[in-house]
Amino acid sequence: MARPKRNSAVLERADRRNESLRSINPELDFGGGLTVAAYTTTIDDLRSKLAAYNTALSAIDKLADDVKSAERVATEMSEKMLLGVGSRFGKASQEYEMAGGSRRKNRRRSTMTAPSTTTTPSATAFPTASAPASNGAAPVTVA
Repeated sequence: MARPKRNSAVLERADRRNESLRSINPELDFGGGLTVAAYTTTIDDLRSKLAAYNTALSAIDKLADDVKSAERVATEMSEKMLLGVGSRFGKASQEYEMAGGSRRKNRRRSTMTAPSTTTTPSATAFPTASAPASNGAAPVTVA
């Protein structure tokens, strides 16, 4: 999935303000480096950095796609290599195990275990002489 490119609300506001300042006077100068020309240079710098950032995101997206593709190729080749070892030496061979496979005689068969049916003793419906009352009262004796 491509990374979302970035827009800048600061850049949009600065562009609008620069246009407004230019409408007052294109040569406006407040001293101390606060000129319309300096402001325009700062805005252009932000615009170029934002463009470079978005371009870098596109390059990263392409590289991520390239890595995924290379991983797929490597996975397929790994499987084929293991199958090649299995066909040449057999799947029960030590060489197959050395290549990363599981030897047939060493495989564990999974056994489905039934859920435990042991029950815990629960209170009976009617209290007996040996069962204390649940409300804290003395035990009831049944005659």
